[in-house]
Amino acid sequence: MMKSLSLFSIPVGLCNFGKSNHELNVSIIDDIFTERDEDKQGTVNSNMGGWHSSTGLEKKYKSFATLCSQIEKQANLYCTEHGYQDGLYCKSLWANINETGDMNMPHHHGNACLTGVYYPVQYVDENEENCFFNYNPDATLHPGSWNGKDGGSVVFFDPSYGYKTKLKKTNKPTQFNMTTWCTYPVSGLLVLFPSYLLHEVTPFKEIQKRLSISFVCNYK
Repeated sequence: MMKSLSLFSIPVGLCNFGKSNHELNVSIIDDIFTERDEDKQGTVNSNMGGWHSSTGLEKKYKSFATLCSQIEKQANLYCTEHGYQDGLYCKSLWANINETGDMNMPHHHGNACLTGVYYPVQYVDENEENCFFNYNPDATLHPGSWNGKDGGSVVFFDPSYGYKTKLKKTNKPTQFNMTTWCTYPVSGLLVLFPSYLLHEVTPFKEIQKRLSISFVCNYK
């Protein structure tokens, strides 16, 4: 019988805070729009359209400071679980608002150790009057780049994308035969991954606002 080993794996961590973060999520949403109103232009990085805040929101808002502490704890658990030294600290939190047609080009955060995204809400309506929360304890990654219907997925690319061209795939997706995996905003979901992992956000199709928080983690 053949024995297979999974070499050079790329761990992507999922931490689902769920409804326990609801009050924090509401505060984060309010603070994101406060920051947007103070700095309507924002910055331009990987975003094509949309609004990208300046970094360092954890120094300005209590809600972001609380989230920063939560991320830091999970980032160090990620390290100890996967054979890395702990001692990471989280910093440089920034917020993103994507509307219809907005997207983020493929990019990475190569100068950091870990990076990731946190979703406080599924979406906010176009008038910013109603928030839609979709707490789901079963939130996970899905094979492929989107569900075939909805925009706004975050897509992760296999670093060997483009090289896996000879073996023929079956109809059963696995961590070995797929070159992209994705997820959609789920309220209270934190996704952690190595900073070198290329990722993008597909164009947002709905007439809504997609909110997310990004960050980096480094050693002290």
